[in-house]
Formats: sequence, structure tokens, C-alpha cells
Amino acid sequence: MIAAQSTRMGSGRRNPHRSVGKGSPGPAQHPTGMCWVLGAEALASALGFVVMIRLARGLGPSSFAHFEFASAVAAWLLVLVRGGVDVIIYREAARRPSLIGPLTEVLVGLRLLAALGGYGLILVLASLAGGSRGVVLAMAGLVLFPSALAFDAGIRAKGRLGWVALGQTLRVFAYLALVFRLVHGPTDEVRAAACLVLCECVASLVSGAWHVRVIGWPRLRIRKRASWVIAVRGAIAGLTRFGRVTLYGIDLLVLGWFPGAAVGPYAAARRLVFGLVAFGLVVPASLAPTIAARWACDAEATRHLIETSLLKLWLASLVSLCLLVPMANWVMPALFGQGYAQGGPLLALVALRLPWLLTASFIQAALVACRRESWVLRQMAWLVALAAVVVPLATWMVGPWGAGIALLLVEVLAALGGWKLLVDLGLRPRPRFRLGLRPLGGEVS
Repeated sequence: MIAAQSTRMGSGRRNPHRSVGKGSPGPAQHPTGMCWVLGAEALASALGFVVMIRLARGLGPSSFAHFEFASAVAAWLLVLVRGGVDVIIYREAARRPSLIGPLTEVLVGLRLLAALGGYGLILVLASLAGGSRGVVLAMAGLVLFPSALAFDAGIRAKGRLGWVALGQTLRVFAYLALVFRLVHGPTDEVRAAACLVLCECVASLVSGAWHVRVIGWPRLRIRKRASWVIAVRGAIAGLTRFGRVTLYGIDLLVLGWFPGAAVGPYAAARRLVFGLVAFGLVVPASLAPTIAARWACDAEATRHLIETSLLKLWLASLVSLCLLVPMANWVMPALFGQGYAQGGPLLALVALRLPWLLTASFIQAALVACRRESWVLRQMAWLVALAAVVVPLATWMVGPWGAGIALLLVEVLAALGGWKLLVDLGLRPRPRFRLGLRPLGGEVS
């Protein structure tokens, strides 16, 4: 039955006379717990920064570089496990609450297949890396399986976001406790990778407990027709996200194969800058629904919102640059220890990517909100292909400096290409500096 209903998901037809049976759940309720989710995200960012400093100081530059390489590979393949299929299932579960159980079974089944394929690739890469790097990579790759076993479709479909916040909070506290308990020196790099896996298990247990309590025990069965339909649609939806994550992490994915004294400081500097990037990416995620709503009725209002948001992103990025670049030689040893003292110039280099990366990400989110997904996918494919050539070549020639410079150039091209797409759409921003003096929330209302 679910196969037939899943096949009809994309038909676009809605039956205005459809009613919900007496014993079936009603439509998805208004989300509750959003404030808890935002608070949990802020707490996770703050405690994650503390954990990152602890790992960098405890492991030392060489072992921290191994850990960061393994984490980057795991995060890259995690997009295959928790990618476009999740988006499709969440949406359909919200539209058809009576199918939450069967849809969750399909979701977990597809995730487990992706996790098996991804971990197979990780084992191949681990055997090629060899030594301690390979062991750390094999351990970190196990995070794919607890992530695949997160029974969270019902939580999100029913809007019980407080449980999402609870899982996030318990995960970060478990990560903090495990790292401080288990990681003390450079020989503990495998333990550091195991901490990633264990804290993900904690988050999956929370979602599993809710699912068993509200929906019932899951029955993992292969539903071939429904799985195929959802997998195809999920692959299309997840391609852009996979490309974006590839672009974000390709420097570490390449540097992991070129060990050197500066890889650890580069990884630490990158973690510091990407902490700011995570906050900056909240802007496109928050404004995308507003942009979509304005695009549906008023192109000029959409253009105005985009231009003011871009200007504010650039102002925030420039303030961050003015703080990070002059203080880079002091920040790196002060936060991470003397072993990272040479990372000051690398921090300045990575920080230069901040305005271009945030600009490109915001423009891509705006284009998707304006229903130009194919434009973004096409641009992302060209950018990933370019980065796949220039980043390894530059890294081979100059090391971490080459990786940083190459990605900076790719992200400049991404921002300029995104600007051209806005022009083609008739949304060419015409920023005026006086707009930056307006209240930060003035354009969202």
C-alpha cells in the first residue's frame, strides 16, 4: 500500500474531500519547541568550540590533523546517509501522518544501505591511508550507522522539535564528557574518533525512544517500489547539498593525503573560521522562506531583501576579518597551544574565504527559494569539478597554502557566478551603504 501511495507523492494532485479516518492521526501539528532547538544549537556551537580546543591541545598538530581528516571524510559521506531522502520523507510524513511508521521504515532502510556503501568506501580509503590515519578513519566512519538509525521522521513530521533539541543537547554533553575523559595525548586519536560515534548513538537513542513510545516498534522491511521512488527523488534533492559539502571540505579531504607539519595548524585555523561560517549560514536558512514568499508576489521586494541581506553579511564578514587577521599570530597559540603558533598566517588566509563563502551560500539559497534549483545544481557541478582539479594540484605544489589559496579562488568564482545568476533572474542587487545602518531585523518583517 505504501508503494502505491509513495508513487502518487509527486503527482501534485490533492483531493479536497480527503478525510482522515477515525483511528488515524490527524494532520501535522504546529511545530513546538523551536526556541529549544535554537538554544540547543547555540549550546552545541559553544560546547563544540570548547571540545575542539581540547582536542587540538590534547592530540597535538599531527594527531589532530589525522582526526580532522577522518572527521571530514565521515561528514562528507554522512550527506549520502542523511541527504535528500530525509527531505522527501519528512515532507511526506508531515502530509500523511498515518504513514509515519511505514515511511520511517523506508527511510531507515535506505539510510542503512547508504551507510553500508559509504563505510565500504571508507574502508578502502583507510587501507590506502594505512597506519594510524587508516585506523582513525575506519573508526570515525562508524558514525554512519548510528546516524542511519535515527528514527526522527515522526518527531519532525509531528513538530515535536523539543525532542530534537533534547537529542542535540545530550549528544553535545556526551561528546564533551567523553573527550575530556578519554583524550589526553597524541596516542588517543582513535579514542577521539570513537567519541564521535558514541555521542551520535546517544542522539539516536533519544529519537528511537520517542518513536517506540508514540509510533511503536519499527519493522525494518524492504519495500522495493516505495524505496526506489523515494531514493530517486531524494538523490535529485540531495545532489546540490552533496556538492556544497564537497566544496566545503575538499581542502581537508585532499590534505589528508599530504601529511606535513602545517596540516594540523591549517585544520585548527579552518575549524575556527568555520565556526563563524556556521553562524553566518543561519541567515540564508532563516530568510529562505521569506524570500520565497516575496518572490511569489513582488520581485522588487525580493531584490531589496537580497541586497540588504548581502550587505549585512559583508559587513559582518569584514568585522570578523578585521578582528581575526591582525590577531591571527596571537589567536592560534593562545587557543590551541604553541604547537600551532605557525598557523597564524594560515588563519588569516582561511579567514579571507569568509565573505565569499557566505555570499555564495546566501545567493544559492536565494535562487533555490526563487525556484531556480537547476541553476544552482549546474553551478555547483562546475565548481566541484574545478575544485577537484585545482585543489589537489595546488596542494601538491605548495601544501596547505596551495589548498587555501585554491579554495579562496573557487569561492570568489562561486560568489561572482551567483551574482550573475541573480542578474539573469532580474534580481541584480544595487547595494547602498546607507542600508547597512538600518536595524538588522528590519527587512524580515
